[in-house]
Amino acid sequence: MTAPSFIGSFTLLAKNQYKIALRRMQLKQGWFVRIVIGLMMVYSAFILLTLGFFFDRFSEELWPNLSPVTVVNRYLLAMFVSMFFVRFLFQKTPKLKIIPYLHLPIRRSALVAFFQASSLFSIHNFYPLLFFFPFWMRYVQGSQVADSDAVWLAAVVLLIVTSHFTNLLLRAVLQRKAGVFYTLMIIFMVTAFIDETSGIGLQQRLSEYLFTRILSGGFLEFSLLLLSFLMVATASTLQLTRSINNPEAREEITRVTTFSIPESWGIVGQLVRLELLLMWRNRRPRHYLLVSLLFSTMYLVFMLGNGKAFSGYTMAALLGLFASGGFALNYGQLMFGWDSEYYPALVTRNVPFRAMVKAKLIVLQGSCVVLFILSLPLFIWFRPEFVPLHFAFLFYNAGITTVLVMELASRNAQAVDIGKRGGFFNYEGFSAKHWIWFIPTALPPVLFMLAMQSRPGLALIGLATIGFVSILMTDMWTRYFAKGLQARKHTMIEGFSKGAN
Repeated sequence: MTAPSFIGSFTLLAKNQYKIALRRMQLKQGWFVRIVIGLMMVYSAFILLTLGFFFDRFSEELWPNLSPVTVVNRYLLAMFVSMFFVRFLFQKTPKLKIIPYLHLPIRRSALVAFFQASSLFSIHNFYPLLFFFPFWMRYVQGSQVADSDAVWLAAVVLLIVTSHFTNLLLRAVLQRKAGVFYTLMIIFMVTAFIDETSGIGLQQRLSEYLFTRILSGGFLEFSLLLLSFLMVATASTLQLTRSINNPEAREEITRVTTFSIPESWGIVGQLVRLELLLMWRNRRPRHYLLVSLLFSTMYLVFMLGNGKAFSGYTMAALLGLFASGGFALNYGQLMFGWDSEYYPALVTRNVPFRAMVKAKLIVLQGSCVVLFILSLPLFIWFRPEFVPLHFAFLFYNAGITTVLVMELASRNAQAVDIGKRGGFFNYEGFSAKHWIWFIPTALPPVLFMLAMQSRPGLALIGLATIGFVSILMTDMWTRYFAKGLQARKHTMIEGFSKGAN
């Protein structure tokens, strides 16, 4: 059987992916979830379109002496660095989609080309254009001679797709050489820290110079951006081809790092020890841990350093939520899914559900304290006025966020492969409800801060008090979650077993 042509392969693959998307939506998404996701997408699109058309009304509040185009040019790189980290967490790699087709008589070059190209049809690439197109039509189009305004828009599109392929490249590097990835992230973090603390503002200056020159007809600057895109796209494609043609045969060496705890700590202490060992010895949980540590420092350097670009009570509340609660929000959603491989054995032994729940709550609450300590120097250095907020959200995250996350985790019945298979952040075990659950988790403190913006000190005291009271009620939460796990015991075992098979 001969392999179809490139065009024939693309047609077959496109039809097949369309059918897969429809079936996945019909099987996994109920009507309620579809409606909620649809409303969220429409609302987000409306916000971006409105911001693009009326950006001057927003910019003059923060930058009264600057034109809208100057403001956007100055913060374009900063916006895309911020979006890159969101993209890194949520965007999937094409490799996972290619693997099921490798046994078919389709040339691998065609598979790579199709899935690299189709990966561009992503909400991460489309939604930014909802802001930039109306912004370009309102403030940029016709403001320059010749075709430089169109070149400016093309440069923005190049920046979006460069960010896209950079993400795919880094994810490929992470899967093969995690040490290289973490080294690059640390270098970037240190560079960003020096840039912000020294007051140089190199990122803002470079962004403003680059896009101002492009808007003025700078061919060299546009060529450099185009060359960067071609280099990153080529490197990403080569990495994907290499990972398919030469898959790693070796299994990841299990880390044997261990530690002991006093017997007086009882079964809860032993379960905490096992949770920490599972987290460090296995690929996916360990990556969640390390990336949470990096993001709680590196991302905060960027967010706190750009004070004017990221200000207001909404952003302050989100900063407080993620600064000390980032690990709980990510790792905690799969708190019982991490145990799916041996959950049946754990349940059938003499391990009380209350002890299991309490150990996991201790780990999540402890992570809030660790991230708080790591990020506190950044708040003191960049935004000392936010230090009280950081303290308030420590108690809120430890008392409220961990409970909300555990409510979702205790209802999860999807297995998770904690080893090497599937790569990093493949979202095995996640479903739409995990993304939707972020709304009731993040919205209450944000709305409360907005409602109390005239008395922010009282708002922080309120959040801290609510969190502290919830911490004191840990035993009550433990009994509540243990009772739920007992009632859903057979459902979770069945779900984990199906996923493992």
